[in-house]
Amino acid sequence: MRLTDYLGLRVVDRDGRDLGCVHDARLVADGTPNGPFGPALRLHGFYVGKGSLGARLGLDRDAMRGPWLLKVIFGRRRFRVVPWEDVDRVEDQTMHLK
Repeated sequence: MRLTDYLGLRVVDRDGRDLGCVHDARLVADGTPNGPFGPALRLHGFYVGKGSLGARLGLDRDAMRGPWLLKVIFGRRRFRVVPWEDVDRVEDQTMHLK
């Protein structure tokens, strides 16, 4: 699967509770150096649920100081980051967690 195939999938935990949709992926640059491109990227997890737009804008980080109105609106963290290791399987447009 490509990374874009995961975007929009419904996510359910092992008890069948709906956690929301996958809105984005979190990548970590900790792989082997790849020439002028820097280190290779590794999939760390997925942003799931409402409020992930603020996280994608960096407004969930404590060091981010503004714009203050957006920080207040998006700072309530209604999203979660689901680690890649917690994904059990993907079937029928649904991501099932361990």
